[in-house]
Amino acid sequence: MISWRGPFGVTLRRCLASAGPLTAVAAVVAAVGGWLDAPTRAAAEGAAAAATPWLTLPLLVAACACCAVAAKTWPTFTLRRDGADAVRRIVRSPLGGRGRVALGAAAAQLLLTAPLLLALPAWLGVDSAAYVHRVTQPPEAPVLDRAGAQLTFAAAAPLRARAVWLRPRASLPTGPAPTRLGLTSAGRELTAAPIEFVESLELIRVPIEDQVLDTVELTQRSGDVPLLFATGSVVLVGADALPRWQNSLLLALLACTPTLTALAIGALLGRTAGWPTVATGIGATQFVQWIGGVGPLDDALLAFARAQWLL
Repeated sequence: MISWRGPFGVTLRRCLASAGPLTAVAAVVAAVGGWLDAPTRAAAEGAAAAATPWLTLPLLVAACACCAVAAKTWPTFTLRRDGADAVRRIVRSPLGGRGRVALGAAAAQLLLTAPLLLALPAWLGVDSAAYVHRVTQPPEAPVLDRAGAQLTFAAAAPLRARAVWLRPRASLPTGPAPTRLGLTSAGRELTAAPIEFVESLELIRVPIEDQVLDTVELTQRSGDVPLLFATGSVVLVGADALPRWQNSLLLALLACTPTLTALAIGALLGRTAGWPTVATGIGATQFVQWIGGVGPLDDALLAFARAQWLL
């Protein structure tokens, strides 16, 4: 049972007291860094996505600080800790209160980061609305390598779209000319100007008139750069806007998952190891999730910066 005087409440209060100032400092650094980086981001393609490191900084600091405080505070989290026997007599559960400690740390992180994600994205230039992004399914051989070749991409369900995003992988060119594509749906031209690709994984956003789409066709008109359109290369962007604050709360919740994972691994290590081993395990787990890109968080941060609805 969760109690404000038990493992959950004690961990929550201590994490807020210790991690709160560190998170505030990190938020200030992120705001200043984003402000100094604004001219570079404004001149770059995908300026909002370039704000991802500044969004990540305070979230990472809050997550690591809450993990460290939770694992260090609770006596039963590691071996050979003063007060562990007394806690085991009071907290009668198979985990010795570790589960409630992890929930307390995650709750503290959520209270620290949710307000930041309601304010900081606006400062960093993230769009004030979020849009549904629907990935289309490519055909069996999704390659355009000659003039006249055509590919059809189908969405799982019709979507009222305002844009189509294209991000193919390019092979070695066979000549000097860039590849130009036409974009249609059921024989209707969606854009008059040809879409030109030169580099691999180049993201091109094609605005279209708001309309319901369930399939789109790409036709190679000319060019010497073969293009591979794997799953995720063609995305429909919905026309209906959703408020950014809902996306911010979803991201704040998702950012708590690395903390719960790290504390779960730390709790397992703590059954047979002391604080140095547990701290190393927690730190390594946080590193691979936040910096190494393991798990959904890396993609979620990029999607958030691009105003993509996370659900």
